[in-house]
Amino acid sequence: MADNQGTPQVPSVDDITNTLHTIFLAGVGAIAASTEKGSELFRSLVDKGQATVEEGKAKNAELIQNVQTRVEDTKDDAIRAYLKSLSPEQRASFVASVQRAADEAEADAQKAAEAADDAAEDVAAEDGGEA
Repeated sequence: MADNQGTPQVPSVDDITNTLHTIFLAGVGAIAASTEKGSELFRSLVDKGQATVEEGKAKNAELIQNVQTRVEDTKDDAIRAYLKSLSPEQRASFVASVQRAADEAEADAQKAAEAADDAAEDVAAEDGGEA
């Protein structure tokens, strides 16, 4: 610095102290702002990630449902086409065969349910009667 006459002026200790204090406060403020903005950014990224995962789950469930519907439709179309190709006697034989298979599947399911009930009762008995 210089005065009006061109003589250099030496800054006072107070001026230097105030300048250093101001620089220090600016540094502390920068760190605080960086921490705050970093935390906000982190929370924003986590929220975006969660939303993306949820969106992906929803789309996956929709795709699975679409595929299951198409499989059912294709299966039904194939059965209808097969039945149309059979004579009345062959159709009757096929229907009887399917009915036997359905009855067997139902009996197997009933046996499995009974076995599961028996196993649950055994576990409850071993645990002192607590279910």
